[in-house]
Amino acid sequence: MRKWSQQDYKTMPWKNGGGSTTELAVFPEGASLDHFVWRISTALVSSDGAFSHFAQIDRTLAILSGTGMTLHGDEEGTDTPSSVTLTRHSMPHQFSGETSIRAELLDGSVWDLNLMTRRDVCTHFMQRLEAGEHYVVAQNAQQVLIYCAQGQAVLNKVMDVSEADLILLEEDHEHAGVRLVVQAQEGSVLYLMRISFLNHAGA
Repeated sequence: MRKWSQQDYKTMPWKNGGGSTTELAVFPEGASLDHFVWRISTALVSSDGAFSHFAQIDRTLAILSGTGMTLHGDEEGTDTPSSVTLTRHSMPHQFSGETSIRAELLDGSVWDLNLMTRRDVCTHFMQRLEAGEHYVVAQNAQQVLIYCAQGQAVLNKVMDVSEADLILLEEDHEHAGVRLVVQAQEGSVLYLMRISFLNHAGA
């Protein structure tokens, strides 16, 4: 189990000046944008604009704060544009890094959470958790990450998690996958992210 907190993250401005991004964690550790297997970041989006193109990358986006934004996209190989509006209460939205997407803010800046994985190495799934006790049996995942967007929680009845903390749990080799109990306090919002490697032999 590994834990990152606010002081561990690094923030940098976008080249186009439309916002800033904060890298929470990357795997393998220290990997560049061209060589990561997965990368988790938050971003401050302060103006409308196009998303960066990431070949062979799958992405999932969730809104952490602000009113929200609409994503206008054109999927490669189709002539039909599509749009989806995301708010703080929306489920995370997954899309391919090759999709041409333009973000339109609904009412001012937003913070978002972004998970990216390399398609030929692994797959991912992100879900939003609110207050209560959640039992996670991720049999097909070798790594599970928990990001606390708001409030506090306890993992496996022993680890306290506060706002902006990120936790990585790896496969328990006595059992296939990762097992986890999340006890989220009233008013809390957490994001659970499962990473499954394509070449994993399994137990």
